[in-house]
Amino acid sequence: MTNINVAVPGGAQHLARPSTFSVEDTYWGYVVRSGRGPSLSVVMSQIASFFFGACFLTACFGILLMPSIAFDGGTGAFRVGAATLFGAVAFYLLWFASRGTRPELHVDNAVGEIREVICNRAGKPTTVGCYGFDTIGGVFIETDPESSLSTLVLRYRNTVQTVAVAEGTEAQLIGLRDQLARDLMVCTAAGGSFSQARAA
Repeated sequence: MTNINVAVPGGAQHLARPSTFSVEDTYWGYVVRSGRGPSLSVVMSQIASFFFGACFLTACFGILLMPSIAFDGGTGAFRVGAATLFGAVAFYLLWFASRGTRPELHVDNAVGEIREVICNRAGKPTTVGCYGFDTIGGVFIETDPESSLSTLVLRYRNTVQTVAVAEGTEAQLIGLRDQLARDLMVCTAAGGSFSQARAA
């Protein structure tokens, strides 16, 4: 059952503030772009990944281009293995560094699932989480008493795990919350047909 909060403090004043999120309709549902900037930890981890990825890539080419005279006859396999390992590590680190920091939430009504997506600077998406409509236990707004912003979140089943959807004033988030709630209720009323379709 979907949980819906209804309190709306100071409506007109909060609606006058610019929204930090946007919603784009698509043929399969809609995309919610939160507008949140990346956290410092994410930025630092991507910078570190790029640095170490470049180091491993340099080491990989260095091993391959090193003159054969520097190796004994029995170390050829070790040389190829080390270069392959360094190259694989470099590929993964550079991929993580270029993965992007722009979070999006894709609400796919066609298949009944919600996807957490991160887009890189070129707009290429990477899915980092996927949840069926029937696994969402609640849609509600969390209010931060120390700031004027609230967060719209989805609760995974009946656990403490939540998925952040968007940030803004409570008045700005109510429309999106109600839309998500309606979509989830359609799935519930259908008796889990989305889950059966995915399993087929």
